[in-house]
Amino acid sequence: MTEFSTIKTSRKQISTAVSRRRLFQSGAVIAGAALGSRIPGAAALDGPPMPGPQLRGLEALARDLRALGSRLILPGNYDFLVAAWPNNGRWADVLPLAVAMCASDEAVRLCINWARQERQAFAVRCGGHNYAGFSTTRGLLIDVKPMADIMVDPKTGLVTIGAGASNQDMADAFRATGLAVPSGRCPTVGISGLTLGGGWGFSATRNGLTCDALRATDAVTADGRLHRGIAATGDDEALFWAARGGGGGNFAVHTSFTFEAHPVYDVTVFNIVWPARHQIELMLDLQDIQLRNPHLISTRSKLAPKTARSTQRDQLQVQTLGQFFGPPDQLRALLDRPLSRSKPIVAEINGMNYWSARDYLVTDDPAGPYDIRSSYVAGALGGDAIETMIRHMAKWPGGSLRQDNMGILFAAGGKVKDVRADATAYVHRDCDFIVEMEASWSPLDTPETVTRQQAWLTEYFAAMQKFVKPQSYVNFPSRDLPNWLKAYYGSNVDRLCAVKRQYDPDNVFNFLQSIPLKAPA
Repeated sequence: MTEFSTIKTSRKQISTAVSRRRLFQSGAVIAGAALGSRIPGAAALDGPPMPGPQLRGLEALARDLRALGSRLILPGNYDFLVAAWPNNGRWADVLPLAVAMCASDEAVRLCINWARQERQAFAVRCGGHNYAGFSTTRGLLIDVKPMADIMVDPKTGLVTIGAGASNQDMADAFRATGLAVPSGRCPTVGISGLTLGGGWGFSATRNGLTCDALRATDAVTADGRLHRGIAATGDDEALFWAARGGGGGNFAVHTSFTFEAHPVYDVTVFNIVWPARHQIELMLDLQDIQLRNPHLISTRSKLAPKTARSTQRDQLQVQTLGQFFGPPDQLRALLDRPLSRSKPIVAEINGMNYWSARDYLVTDDPAGPYDIRSSYVAGALGGDAIETMIRHMAKWPGGSLRQDNMGILFAAGGKVKDVRADATAYVHRDCDFIVEMEASWSPLDTPETVTRQQAWLTEYFAAMQKFVKPQSYVNFPSRDLPNWLKAYYGSNVDRLCAVKRQYDPDNVFNFLQSIPLKAPA
């Protein structure tokens, strides 16, 4: 048997930087506490027994979970609202019947069997970052966060990560090992959703998506069976294929992932902001640099207003942030054209080790209530497309928050394109960029303001469709996305439906945008 060294990480080490959005989010939690006390039947399971068949069923589930070292949290428990809170505050009013904090495979099996027996709806959560609220439910919320152990085998370079681990947990565990797994930059995003949806990060163009490094996984399927060592060969080959880009919550509850790690190295990070002029030329320059050096650089370039007061053209700055897999002088030479075109107001270009670079690039966005859309681009967005973005940004109807993510281009090519579209469920292998557009608001904004923002986002997204591929990133989901099944999965839809029929013939894993048993005609 291979020996593993177990490294346990603590979420107390996660960055304590608090953005303005986080402050608003915290206020919403406090406001929600009063709401929780008004939920009918709210009571702690540690108190006296509650009448009624549903609560008797929950008491039995709570007892069995306790015996497994796990816990069931009910409305009325001091930590219920914290356990139920999603990343997107837009769905914070969707409160579960209970939250099952699962610390083992057996606890997950228990919850799946209980939900089937009680005919109870459920959702699965790791980090709670599903933008469309699909990790919220009014039924049982199955949270795998306690399963966060990380084991590193230095001999093979394989790492086994519990399904509840976050990006921060991985950074803490790997920092001293000289190894890394391609991952995202938001510290609280969970490994489960990240992997199952594909897994973009700043090292993707160099090392591939998170799912591309996956070598095996354990999962509990709809029939309550625990499948260990699901891999590219063996009885569960189809489920392994679907686990790499087929989206979370569709086929099973994954409880651990084994990845092939890559060695870390020194890199150069950059954050460059230009004043509000030459926007089209600069965005074209930045795309061209990315396309000409697809494995050498990873950019996140965007147009963003200076303040919340105006989104007119003369207020839209250009920013590029990212990672270069070489020395600073080489990067400066690569960026000569945009740096010469317009003098930046911020020009941070610094060489550092891999993990310091990761810390530099960390963000907690998006957070609080927001709405989001995404598309893919093969090649570059042309001048007409960027002009369309600028014109629609100018139409933003207003609100209390600066709109930092109105129009972003994430580099999504390089190493990602080395894999065939049908080799994994992640189908977008011929694309070079993910385009993201977002609207965000705070409790200061009225419902009418929020409605206007959402209508603006829908119109903006529709206007951009003639410039992009009819595809969207399943880890940037939207409930309002037209033809979502084809947009997320493209030519892999039929095969994903076949996997669904094989592993979940009763459609137990079912939500608004779950994989169906059969593709629509």
